[in-house]
Amino acid sequence: MTGERATRRRSTQQLAVVLAAVRESGREHPSAETIFARVRDRLPRISLGTVYRNLQRLVDDGAIGMAQLGDRVVRYDPTASAHDHFVCLDCGDVDDLVAGAPEGGLRAARQAGHAPTSHALVVYGRCRACQEG
Repeated sequence: MTGERATRRRSTQQLAVVLAAVRESGREHPSAETIFARVRDRLPRISLGTVYRNLQRLVDDGAIGMAQLGDRVVRYDPTASAHDHFVCLDCGDVDDLVAGAPEGGLRAARQAGHAPTSHALVVYGRCRACQEG
């Protein structure tokens, strides 16, 4: 087996393990560092840089989503389709929201001469469980 084929196979295995770690996270929306810790359980020699590269490839390929949910850390989302988020200020729980397109904001951006490509809406508050508890 040539070095090129071995590298390609290793990359494919790494990509599959990274994708599985994101998809198995459920509603958590983990950071790259959290995914890295999980992937290292299965692939102890993988580097953080390799995890970042594979996450970016998965985002670029449309297999997973990416969001910045208030903190400065990028979070990875098993749901790749466009959607918004609710973040609980008490417990930190993240909930996916299906909302209509933000036509007013996109229209305003276009009228100002910008070329918007996406939007992100994050709603903050107290989740149902924190309100009841």
